Amino acid sequence: MIDHDNLEEFADPGDYDIEDDTDTGVDFYAALAQESGGPVLEIACGTGRVGIPIARLGFDVTGLDIVPGMLERARSKSVGLPTQWVEGDARSFDLGKTFRLIFATGNAFQAFLTRADQEAMLASVRAHLHDEGLLAFETRNPRWANSTRTDPVEPLQREPDGGLFAALETRNDEQDWHSYIDTHGRRVRVSKTQRYDHVSQILHWTTYRRWQTGGREQTKITRIAVRYTFPQELEALLYHSGFAMIRQYGDWNLEPLSAASRSIIVVCRKR
Repeated sequence: MIDHDNLEEFADPGDYDIEDDTDTGVDFYAALAQESGGPVLEIACGTGRVGIPIARLGFDVTGLDIVPGMLERARSKSVGLPTQWVEGDARSFDLGKTFRLIFATGNAFQAFLTRADQEAMLASVRAHLHDEGLLAFETRNPRWANSTRTDPVEPLQREPDGGLFAALETRNDEQDWHSYIDTHGRRVRVSKTQRYDHVSQILHWTTYRRWQTGGREQTKITRIAVRYTFPQELEALLYHSGFAMIRQYGDWNLEPLSAASRSIIVVCRKR
């Protein structure tokens, strides 16, 4: 399905935080922590950009991630806070305890590229979820470029909150994305190409980062694949994995899900 480990985008935790320094989802998931109580588990926690603010509210937060470097950075950012950072695969982990809130943000749900991957992750989550606990996550809403809607989708969009949203189509021409100053003080220009596989529902992004060193242009190329799950497909997946969807939104402002929504945000309980 893919010929890489799907982790190339996460090889440099410092630049990862610089390139996207948004706090998308913090208020939403912090409110769920207040509603459900602790302890809290974040799946695919990365550098702790959402888990750490929740820990600052006094909740015990465990972060699970498969990339050691991301966890090391999370530890360095959370000294003195009630946090634990665990290296593990979200499809097959055992922490020996249950949690009142389990969440995944940053569209991490899309990293599970097959139905089997999704089911394995949800089974592991269900085993760790308190009977009265909440599961919540968001995933990009599948949208098409050749839509008849009055708000046509641009091929590639960067939202004010830093989110990356793309029309489900193949574009071999590089599209400018944004630029940032990296940990070495260099201005890095970012562009992307994309290929969409309609059968697997996977969008393959290739990212090009370019900067100048000694008057010469340097280029770093990374690849990432993300799975798109359609709303009714997601509801069926959750149901058959033992969850009941109790709330569904189309954005962080809690607007209803619609064809124009950028995201599908779900809150679930065990059923």
